[in-house]
Amino acid sequence: MKTVGMPTGLVPFGGVVEFFGGLGLLIGLFTPIIAVLAALWMLATTWFSIAKIKKKYMGGYELDITMILLSLALAFIGGGTFSIDHLIGV
Repeated sequence: MKTVGMPTGLVPFGGVVEFFGGLGLLIGLFTPIIAVLAALWMLATTWFSIAKIKKKYMGGYELDITMILLSLALAFIGGGTFSIDHLIGV
């Protein structure tokens, strides 16, 4: 990632957000917080892919924008009835 200009310190953060955030979303633990972090991470990587890598629109960043919108929807809607958030009252 350093060869394309991404700061080296962000790579482990992205791995933690994607792995543990994905697990948290899967079981419904702290869904709004994890979804906002995922949306911010996707926003940063989308900006990076447009500004630094010069990714074009078609076949480029439309999936990134979809993931941002899905993460924001999860942040506003929450985990639902069968989530751990619902059981612990978060």
